Amino acid sequence: MCTVPTLFALLLMAGAALPNSSEAAAAPGLPPTHRGLYAIWYERMPEVMTLPYITGGQVIAQWGELETAEGQYDFSPLTAKMRVLHEQNKPFTVQVNGNIKPAWLFNRVPFLPESLGVQVRDKRGTLMYWHPEFERAYLNFLRAYAAFLKQSPYRESLLGVRQNFNAIGTEHLQVPREKIPLTQWSVPSGSYSWEAFTPALARAYQTRVLETFVKEFSPHTRVFVRNNIKPDLRGQFGQDFTSGRLCWFHTSSEVEPRKGVSDQYQRFLDDCRTGKTLAYAEPWASAWGHHGGKTDPRWCSPPQWNYWRLLCDLHCGVSFIACYGTDLEVALNGRYRGGNLSAAEAKEATTFKDEFDAAFQFAAKYAGYQTSPKLAPGAWVAFREGDTLKGDYTFLMQRTPDQTREVKNAGPDDQRFGAWARLLPRDETMRLVLDDAFAASLATQDAELHITHLDQGTGSFDIHAAGQTFHAQSNDSGRWKTIVYELSRPDFAKDDSGAHVRLNARGTDLTLHMVAVARK
Repeated sequence: MCTVPTLFALLLMAGAALPNSSEAAAAPGLPPTHRGLYAIWYERMPEVMTLPYITGGQVIAQWGELETAEGQYDFSPLTAKMRVLHEQNKPFTVQVNGNIKPAWLFNRVPFLPESLGVQVRDKRGTLMYWHPEFERAYLNFLRAYAAFLKQSPYRESLLGVRQNFNAIGTEHLQVPREKIPLTQWSVPSGSYSWEAFTPALARAYQTRVLETFVKEFSPHTRVFVRNNIKPDLRGQFGQDFTSGRLCWFHTSSEVEPRKGVSDQYQRFLDDCRTGKTLAYAEPWASAWGHHGGKTDPRWCSPPQWNYWRLLCDLHCGVSFIACYGTDLEVALNGRYRGGNLSAAEAKEATTFKDEFDAAFQFAAKYAGYQTSPKLAPGAWVAFREGDTLKGDYTFLMQRTPDQTREVKNAGPDDQRFGAWARLLPRDETMRLVLDDAFAASLATQDAELHITHLDQGTGSFDIHAAGQTFHAQSNDSGRWKTIVYELSRPDFAKDDSGAHVRLNARGTDLTLHMVAVARK
């Protein structure tokens, strides 16, 4: 795989949503058009689309809704939803899910008369997706779907399509061992049986689906591919990612990877933070842990979970960050309508309004600038260690090795910062290094230095940056505070230790969340 994006790839990433010729007007070095935050699952709260930092939205339908009979397609449900967002000047992703398959397939394809998981919503059961008749139907649908998008009057607002295999439900491909024997599968009259499930059959199906997406959707429609595909399959389509024909997405964003999904985050780090291709990401669940009727455990407060999930996506190079409508509604009016909150929990959610709003503003500001240091609005380090994605979350700034140590659950739960932090021991020094291109770009404009620390004790600390020294005093409020220092056309030359910024704790330990340098 090439390690440097070609001019074609850069034009695809920075240009319009449908970059097939003159529409790709942006030059290399610019952040991607339509970068930012995307609202998803907001049908009950459409007003969240009025939030000033929401770039775009989501268009979703079921395959079974769009294919009304064999080879007969009705894309009007997509057209209606696309029109609404287009008229709001909101770009959008389109996804066709497979929770509900076309009804006629149950008369042509063997099926298991039960649901293999919560994603299967067909009452008759689970179709044998590796059967030739199923594959033929899905590939034909993809060809019609691609042709529909290519001629749509709203295609200029299309960010891209979310690629789905739509095998078992929308996302799943594996058949449990006890369900593999063909004796458990019903064969419709006039149809024929097929091979029992094997991983090789699943792999072959995935290959042909991806080949069809590349052939039918490119170059007029950007395709976001699930980043949990196996390495050998990934390698087979490596050139398509390098050229920009394919991009990555996942629905697994959290404050850090769950065990077993770290490779999905690594795919973003390797390919998207570095600028080889683009990333779109959705959260696994809401900030409260609610998704699909389930509630996942949370080890920090909702505002902290929401904020650190956003920082994680920025760290991983995600340019298009999807946000649940229920979380966005907290930022809009302090109301949370996910799950079954008690009256006390619902009241507590109202106190989180400003924290959610500030977190979304921050993410919207930085999304997409990870490979545009000369234009990026700022650089920052969010201090942590973590369990499955080790180290700080960074954006054009790095911390060099030091004597700091990780702190978890620091400060008040009603503030967004304290899920993680690092403690700088008294009389010790923290050193930070900026991206060189970003540092040089600040010489002709004013900037600000932001220090977010836990205000505890009565010690002090010094900050050295751009040839200046600043002194700060703690007042023992017990809350997180952000100090802002003005920098006039700063010269961020490195000091003798190779650092652009240094912090020294004086008299007591210092607990830090973030250091940022922001353009004014």
